[in-house]
Amino acid sequence: MKRLPVAIACAVAAMLTAVSADDYIDSLKAQVRGYENMTTGRFAPMYEPLARQMVLEYGLKSGVALDIGSSCSSFPLDLAKKTEMRVYTLDLDAAAMRLLGYLADEAGLTGRVIPVEGDAMDMPFKDNFADFIFSRGCLPFVPDQVQMLREVYRVLKPGGVAYLGHGGFGRLLDPKLREDLVKWRLGWGKDGKKPEGWNGPKEKLVDLAQEAGIPNCRLIKEPDVGWWLEIRK
Repeated sequence: MKRLPVAIACAVAAMLTAVSADDYIDSLKAQVRGYENMTTGRFAPMYEPLARQMVLEYGLKSGVALDIGSSCSSFPLDLAKKTEMRVYTLDLDAAAMRLLGYLADEAGLTGRVIPVEGDAMDMPFKDNFADFIFSRGCLPFVPDQVQMLREVYRVLKPGGVAYLGHGGFGRLLDPKLREDLVKWRLGWGKDGKKPEGWNGPKEKLVDLAQEAGIPNCRLIKEPDVGWWLEIRK
């Protein structure tokens, strides 16, 4: 049996490796719940304005940021692009974190966006770890919201701020896009098809924070829908 010339053999091997890598990424995309919705669908346009809002409101420039429950949204990528921060992401979905790592590499953000598989109620980070913590849509799904808030406060650095959301879309999103998202959001209750595991919304976020032993926080409400809890330490 004749052997292929080395150059041809290397080219074939490289092609097979590339196909295999593409198949792997496609399999991750298929595993991640809501991937298309976050990247090209309904929610995709809101992440960049949210990142821009956080940078403007809190003067974010450098240090450590933590995004909890981001899955594969572009928020951590957008935040890293707009600042010099090292952005950690935390999610229970292993496939989402692997895929986000690929997306970070593809965006030239290797080492700047760091996906971590973990539980928001027991975060694998040391005390006083992050200068800024962001989370949109994770808190309503957590079985013990008070425990998650305790963990957020533990991980937040003194002088830092956390911004945790119950379904808000931010104030910088294009008004027409926000109007469409609000209509969709308000329509959840018409047929009873709320997302599985949803435990909210609750406007008593400040009460939950106080139960968690957090002394300095405030509730921020968006028009029609959207609740945010701002925590300072």
